[in-house]
Amino acid sequence: MPLRFQEQRDKLAEQAPQKWLDNLAPKVAQLQKDLARRDPRKLAERSGATFDAQRQTLQLDLWARSYTLVFPELIARDAAGAQASLNRQALLLMYLDQADGAPLAHKWLAYRELPGGMFYADAFHGYAEMRLAQAFNGDVGKFVEAARRFKGNRLAFGDASFEFVALPRILVGAVYWTGDEDFPSSATLLFDAAASHYLPTDAVGALGSQLVSFLLGRADESAQTLTALAVQPPPAE
Repeated sequence: MPLRFQEQRDKLAEQAPQKWLDNLAPKVAQLQKDLARRDPRKLAERSGATFDAQRQTLQLDLWARSYTLVFPELIARDAAGAQASLNRQALLLMYLDQADGAPLAHKWLAYRELPGGMFYADAFHGYAEMRLAQAFNGDVGKFVEAARRFKGNRLAFGDASFEFVALPRILVGAVYWTGDEDFPSSATLLFDAAASHYLPTDAVGALGSQLVSFLLGRADESAQTLTALAVQPPPAE
């Protein structure tokens, strides 16, 4: 690969998260306008959301926190009635917009295997997977503790691995290897192959980065770097 092209590609990949954030507000407004014209019953059927015909609401879970969207405004609010952050508004609306009803594939893909994922794979590896690997510094026990605290279901990959439900039909897996004297600790994030039926690849990467932040116990938006979406704290028990 020519050096100049590679440098341009890497620069674009690094800038993608902030660019995505900068475009959130108009994107959210347009999605609300577009989705308001669609049949809410079909949106629910295709996304795994719950539709209340009497109240004209959709209920959708993101990272185990329930959000309600009332037609036609489609502003996501949590169980206490508080408006969701712009970041979460965007994820929920993008998910509803792209959902086509595809079932979970029960087949794991690396980020680079998602549509267009190869282009952003290096950046994703840095702001998500390397961040996860380095944070636990080879202590697989602490990784397991963090994964269980965030209600992960055990998988059979690596030295330890867990599956998490990000959205009704998007599963994210986290795999950890402790390493040895020859190889450092490493981590990989996996996604159910159906993810591309529900979100564009950059937003899927945002979910991966959010998961890492949750596992690290870092939910302060000001502390996030190179993430496509800032995060909110996980639901209180």
